[in-house]
Amino acid sequence: MGKGAIKDLGPELKARNFQKALIVTDKGLVGIKLIDSLPKELDAYNVEFTIFDEIKPNPTEQNIEDGLSILKDQECDVVISFGGGSSHDCAKGIH
Repeated sequence: MGKGAIKDLGPELKARNFQKALIVTDKGLVGIKLIDSLPKELDAYNVEFTIFDEIKPNPTEQNIEDGLSILKDQECDVVISFGGGSSHDCAKGIH
């Protein structure tokens, strides 16, 4: 968390042997390209990823169930929350 934290993420994921991340965010952040530095960082450390951007304000049980389904289907071994409270809340539910 915090300014510049994305630059610490790749080494941390590799140190913990994570191979594939589920990025939990919302369409707004994807649309304005605010998230773009995160995939670049993961690529630099050969960590695969899938983006789940269907988060609604005040996430629903369905958001969490959809995220869990993607987590399992894509065989992700770590969850990364990117954004505000709704993304964080949903990521915690998925994890």
